Amino acid sequence: MKILDIHNFSVKFKLNKTEFFEAVKGINLSINQGQILGLIGESGSGKSVTSQAITRLLEDATCSGDVNFLYHNNKINLLTCSGHVLKGIRKNEISYIFQEPMTALNPLLPCGKQILESAIHKNEEYLQELLSKVELTDTKRVAESYPHELSGGQRQRIMIAMALAKKPTLLIADEPTTALDIAVQTEILQLLKKISRNEKMGILFITHDLLSLKGFADTIAVMYHGDIVEVNDANSILNKPQHPYAKALIESRATYEKRGRVLAEIDDLLQEDEKGLQFLLPKKQALTQEKNSSDAILKLTGVEKSHYKTELFTKTETKVLHDIHLTLNQGDILGLIGESGSGKSTIAKLILKIWNTTNGNISYQNKDLNAVEDLSREIQLVFQDPFSSLNPKHKIGNAIAEVLQTLSKKEGSVSVKSALKNNVVSLLEEVGLVASDFDKYPHEFSGGQRQRICIAKALAKNPKIIVLDEAVSALDVSVQAKVINLLNNLKREKGLTYLLISHDMNVVSYFCNKIIVLKHGKIVEAGETDKLIRSPTSDYTKTLLEHSIN
Repeated sequence: MKILDIHNFSVKFKLNKTEFFEAVKGINLSINQGQILGLIGESGSGKSVTSQAITRLLEDATCSGDVNFLYHNNKINLLTCSGHVLKGIRKNEISYIFQEPMTALNPLLPCGKQILESAIHKNEEYLQELLSKVELTDTKRVAESYPHELSGGQRQRIMIAMALAKKPTLLIADEPTTALDIAVQTEILQLLKKISRNEKMGILFITHDLLSLKGFADTIAVMYHGDIVEVNDANSILNKPQHPYAKALIESRATYEKRGRVLAEIDDLLQEDEKGLQFLLPKKQALTQEKNSSDAILKLTGVEKSHYKTELFTKTETKVLHDIHLTLNQGDILGLIGESGSGKSTIAKLILKIWNTTNGNISYQNKDLNAVEDLSREIQLVFQDPFSSLNPKHKIGNAIAEVLQTLSKKEGSVSVKSALKNNVVSLLEEVGLVASDFDKYPHEFSGGQRQRICIAKALAKNPKIIVLDEAVSALDVSVQAKVINLLNNLKREKGLTYLLISHDMNVVSYFCNKIIVLKHGKIVEAGETDKLIRSPTSDYTKTLLEHSIN
């Protein structure tokens, strides 16, 4: 039975008095009870606009068509029903889960209280039932915990519990697993699928990650420039896509099989002619191979890290890193992979001297790391979320110029200001941006462009090593391919060395020449990429590969 039937649905936004932008263009979609529909496409394709507009959440949008929803065994058009009816449907029948739980959860309230605020039964028994349903253990502790006290996977399970609290017939999940490591991502998807089947709840699952839909979605709809260009069962879309854009989405993904050649970018795979949109076979352009140096530029020897908590007269030690040995040679791209809590980011913080080691030694160019006077000139960091690392009130040109101003004491002179601007413009052009971008603010750029800005900032001090902390994980596949190609070009041109922290084995196996697998703060496997991928020895590595490499 159809619980949602979308017919000829369009969404327009007013640009000025006479012009409109059509974000969604007369699409048709339907979801049955217990069905999981995956909606896939690049950022800006119209996925999230569709998910919010169907329940009239976008006040500045003009919608047309029919959005029929099964409500008390009657079809209700959500676009034309009364505000009172719509409020009841929003409150009880349709739930949303968003990408980042930390922005959706109240940091000042315990998680249990937040769940009960959404629940139809506001009692302790129902809370425990919900927490058990999302497979959280130690439910009393979790209920009393604040969001920051839980892991990313636990927070996402809290969001699912909040969504289920009102027993909806339709769940709309907008990129709910993007920032999660592969193990947690798999758990969350399995949980959602189990609940969908048991509760006969339909799910609209929005994502840019095709791999996440494998074994999860029943049906996949591919969205391109506001249009639904292909709808089919999941296996058909993933294995034998028909539309040129669907083919391009799959071809542009970073995989081990494409290692050693330039990633095909979607723009290069599509061509518009008199016959319409056409898929072009990718040019198999080999990456310029450089012989890496055998000289160690960075070395960790027996590194350990512990956190201590003192309560009354008791001091508790929690060891987060155990006996880490790591060598980064000049020109390496070393991948650190493992689930959340494995110690990847802890290693990065020790290398950047954000934290101090508990035991062991870190050396840089055969010198103790603590003896390096200005480490920022040697090692730079690019974060996962570029928006949070850019000041929204500062023009991006000025943000990069601040990094460069330490090169001169005459910051106020016209000549120095001009030189600074020229240097910034050169950096922007190196990462594929243009001079006019100097005077723009972060919100004026796409996610991929903002990541290029952060890379430009990292390049400003001409470092030898760049630490990439999940720097491409939140990007859709087309943007991810562009950024990875950019990083490869910069490595070749500037002789850079990279340390890549990631939960995506596909990206790591494509991009890195060496891989270290971490679990619970310990190295479980390390080696050259080809050997590790083809002949893993650790059961944990085999599990990561099983979930990732395709």
